[in-house]
Amino acid sequence: MKQRYTLPPELVRFHIHIRRDHVTQLVSIADELAKLKGRDTRLGEALELALMSALKQGTEQLLENAESDNDAPYWLALSRVVRSEGKAIIPARLSR
Repeated sequence: MKQRYTLPPELVRFHIHIRRDHVTQLVSIADELAKLKGRDTRLGEALELALMSALKQGTEQLLENAESDNDAPYWLALSRVVRSEGKAIIPARLSR
């Protein structure tokens, strides 16, 4: 399918897995954001707002909220992640 828009250089398109309850929260945030801005908003815009807020904490504080694999086994159920040297998977566009 042909892309119908030009992706602004500040944005990166992701295909992600995310918990259902978090999607519900993001929809609520997107609805409130739409009211605030007086226009439709994308779920990605709500996700970006949540990320900006969380990332202001700093890495150490953020990692304190990390769940163990026993508490969040659904991540292991997706399948093995193949990485080199323990690095995160990033879009090819960012690795260039």
